[in-house]
Amino acid sequence: MGMMIENKRGTPIPNPFLSVIDTLERRLLAVIKSMSLNQTASDPRTINGSAKVEDEARAALRDVGVEGLIAQPAH
Repeated sequence: MGMMIENKRGTPIPNPFLSVIDTLERRLLAVIKSMSLNQTASDPRTINGSAKVEDEARAALRDVGVEGLIAQPAH
Protein backbone atom coordinates (compact mmCIF):
# COMPACT_ATOMS: atom_id res chain seq x y z
CA MET A 1 0.00 0.00 0.00
CA GLY A 2 1.27 3.40 -0.91
CA MET A 3 0.05 6.91 -1.55
CA MET A 4 -1.63 5.81 -4.79
CA ILE A 5 -3.43 2.56 -5.51
CA GLU A 6 -5.19 1.19 -8.56
CA ASN A 7 -8.96 0.88 -8.70
CA LYS A 8 -10.78 -1.99 -10.44
CA ARG A 9 -10.22 -0.40 -13.85
CA GLY A 10 -6.49 -0.02 -13.22
CA THR A 11 -6.65 3.75 -12.82
CA PRO A 12 -4.39 5.15 -10.07
CA ILE A 13 -6.35 6.82 -7.28
CA PRO A 14 -5.34 8.26 -3.89
CA ASN A 15 -5.31 5.63 -1.17
CA PRO A 16 -8.61 5.94 0.79
CA PHE A 17 -6.84 5.03 4.02
CA LEU A 18 -5.00 8.35 3.85
CA SER A 19 -8.27 10.29 4.01
CA VAL A 20 -9.41 8.15 6.96
CA ILE A 21 -6.13 8.81 8.80
CA ASP A 22 -6.39 12.54 8.03
CA THR A 23 -9.97 12.67 9.36
CA LEU A 24 -9.03 10.85 12.56
CA GLU A 25 -6.01 13.12 13.15
CA ARG A 26 -8.19 16.21 12.70
CA ARG A 27 -10.74 14.84 15.16
CA LEU A 28 -8.00 14.06 17.68
CA LEU A 29 -6.58 17.58 17.41
CA ALA A 30 -10.07 19.04 17.85
CA VAL A 31 -10.63 16.98 21.02
CA ILE A 32 -7.23 17.95 22.42
CA LYS A 33 -7.93 21.60 21.70
CA SER A 34 -11.38 21.45 23.30
CA MET A 35 -9.94 19.80 26.43
CA SER A 36 -7.04 22.28 26.59
CA LEU A 37 -4.51 19.47 26.92
CA ASN A 38 -1.94 21.37 24.89
CA GLN A 39 -1.21 24.15 27.37
CA THR A 40 2.07 25.80 26.57
CA ALA A 41 4.73 27.10 28.93
CA SER A 42 3.51 30.65 28.25
CA ASP A 43 0.00 29.81 29.44
CA PRO A 44 -0.69 31.82 32.65
CA ARG A 45 -2.29 28.79 34.31
CA THR A 46 0.88 26.78 33.75
CA ILE A 47 3.16 29.62 34.87
CA ASN A 48 1.18 30.18 38.08
CA GLY A 49 1.24 26.47 38.88
CA SER A 50 4.99 26.25 38.26
CA ALA A 51 5.65 29.30 40.42
CA LYS A 52 3.78 27.72 43.33
CA VAL A 53 5.81 24.52 43.06
CA GLU A 54 9.07 26.50 42.84
CA ASP A 55 8.14 28.51 45.96
CA GLU A 56 7.43 25.31 47.87
CA ALA A 57 10.77 23.82 46.76
CA ARG A 58 12.67 26.95 47.83
CA ALA A 59 10.95 26.90 51.22
CA ALA A 60 11.88 23.24 51.70
CA LEU A 61 15.48 24.00 50.73
CA ARG A 62 15.62 26.83 53.28
CA ASP A 63 14.33 24.47 55.98
CA VAL A 64 16.70 21.60 55.19
CA GLY A 65 19.69 23.46 53.76
CA VAL A 66 21.95 22.30 50.97
CA GLU A 67 23.71 19.80 53.25
CA GLY A 68 20.37 18.11 53.90
CA LEU A 69 20.13 17.19 50.23
CA ILE A 70 23.33 15.15 50.30
CA ALA A 71 22.92 11.53 51.32
CA GLN A 72 24.66 10.82 54.62
CA PRO A 73 25.88 7.38 55.71
CA ALA A 74 23.56 5.67 58.16
CA HIS A 75 25.39 4.84 61.42
